[in-house]
Amino acid sequence: LSRAAVAARTMLIAAAAQQWKVPASECVAERSTVRHAPTGRFLTYGQIVDKVPIAAQTWSEDDLKKLTLKKPEEYRVVGHWAARLDIPEKVNGKAKFGIDTFLPGMVYAKVAYPPTREGAKVKAVDDKAAKGVKGYVKTVVAGDLVAALGTTYEAATQARDALKVTWDNGPNAAVSTESITRDYEQKAKEDMTSPAWVEKGDVKGALGKASKTHEATYVTDYVAHAPLEPMNCVAKFEGGVADIYTGCQFQTMAMGAISKQLGIKEDKVRVHQHYLGGGFGRRLEPDAIVEAVVIAREAGKPVKLIRSREEDFKRDYFRSFTLQRLRGGLDAEGKLTAWDNTLVAAYPGERYAGLDDKGRDQFALNGADHVYDIPNQFVRAIRKETGISVGYVRAVAPNYTFFAVETFIDELAQLAKVDAVQFRLGMLKDAPRLANVLKMVADRAGWGKPLPANTGLGIACVTAQEKKDPTWTASAIQARVDPQSGKVTVEKVVCAVDCGIIVNPDGARSQVEGSLLFGISNALKERITIENGQPVQSNFHDYHLLRMNEVPDVVEVHFVKSKEYPTGLGEPGTTTVAPALSNAIFAATGARVRSVPFLPDRVLAALKAKA
Repeated sequence: LSRAAVAARTMLIAAAAQQWKVPASECVAERSTVRHAPTGRFLTYGQIVDKVPIAAQTWSEDDLKKLTLKKPEEYRVVGHWAARLDIPEKVNGKAKFGIDTFLPGMVYAKVAYPPTREGAKVKAVDDKAAKGVKGYVKTVVAGDLVAALGTTYEAATQARDALKVTWDNGPNAAVSTESITRDYEQKAKEDMTSPAWVEKGDVKGALGKASKTHEATYVTDYVAHAPLEPMNCVAKFEGGVADIYTGCQFQTMAMGAISKQLGIKEDKVRVHQHYLGGGFGRRLEPDAIVEAVVIAREAGKPVKLIRSREEDFKRDYFRSFTLQRLRGGLDAEGKLTAWDNTLVAAYPGERYAGLDDKGRDQFALNGADHVYDIPNQFVRAIRKETGISVGYVRAVAPNYTFFAVETFIDELAQLAKVDAVQFRLGMLKDAPRLANVLKMVADRAGWGKPLPANTGLGIACVTAQEKKDPTWTASAIQARVDPQSGKVTVEKVVCAVDCGIIVNPDGARSQVEGSLLFGISNALKERITIENGQPVQSNFHDYHLLRMNEVPDVVEVHFVKSKEYPTGLGEPGTTTVAPALSNAIFAATGARVRSVPFLPDRVLAALKAKA
């Protein structure tokens, strides 16, 4: 990318020199202008493009390699603080989010959602009572989509509540957290035919020869996206063209979904993008958008659809419930020689890029293919759908795969009676950048120093988000455990990151800090449970998020200075939290908690089991 920019700069300088009839060597490009050094004349890049015809030029890879890049000390933008341009309008209220859209003649829509998350069918709709609501417009029925329209949000809501919809609850009406857990446990135990995600050496033979073996099962609950701005969309369908006004993370997917649903070409779909009041992956999904545009087509006028907070939880695409059963084997010298992982999860990938030729969803499995040098490894990827819709939540699969991997590594270090940092370093000879951030975070966090009673320091290192293009990240978390209540308090988080070249240091730090707090919230509090085919939690009174008074007193982020190409920062920090915190709980109490989130009752159960 830098070389492509140099090529563009070279062409702009040449064009300006041509305009002035001076040698290109006398011209300098800086601050969005080309300046003629001897005379001080200058043209902006825009003026150059307007005044001088610039012929298209093709640059081969060899041509680009011949170009001279700036030295880091010459950078004016890269590596320097830059103000965020969106902050003023977000502070003064001028920022426009999807929910702020109003169109002339617009009506409001409220959908009558089914009693189960997946599989319910409409049998009958009676709108007699709805007709008595002041401001009621009409009822739209399109297949299994039922919605009441009103002149105001309140009228639409009251009319929807007055509808009598008869449902066939479908095949998932008895699904519960308990039934899902049983199904996953059975699947992990009995499925021997699902494809491998990682296959190396002879795991069965190595386990048989191991001096010591260890097995543990890790479970993660469903997690909601819970964006502050509920899902919403304003849609207009007129003259065969669909206009969509919303905050969206995946515009092309939305266009494709609308095209398919309405039977129109994608070039007849226009997405008017607005700010997102939180996304975390939720606004990848086009479900609310499709509902709005279908209702608008049936209504013959613009429609504004806003889900309530309760509807947002009810219709979310949660991070999958997962179960991971790991087995490891150590040789006589305490070296890890065998690694076996059975990973059971639901796959959202078919709605996105699709599954691979073996039926695997890489975004449901990434992270299980860690970089530790273990001679014999096997990871079985088992898909298990449950009747509960799943999607991609911030940090995606590595948020649960690294929880299992890094906690199990810690358990194996204990079994080998080796320091947890040294145990990891012994298997990172081929991943020096990961080894470096691990050593850095151990040093900055005070690894090995004594701590007060019931307080522990845990550590984890990851290659999130993907092994092929990682941001090398390690975190150490200091936590205190109340042995009477089981409450876990995070006191300090130290994170070390090697993400290559950093363009905006302040923005980079902000991303990592936010990802760490997101991870703490996930690890300590967030849990969706299922009863009768529906999520139980409905709002922030029973779906708990990290609050300001629970933020650790110390959150440190340390970056490695690097000349490598830059990688992402919005998610890797999140993936380190659950394992580092799990390991901190063990360091504080000697008890292992293997289910996320680390709720007080789970901590107390682990303490009781240890006793």
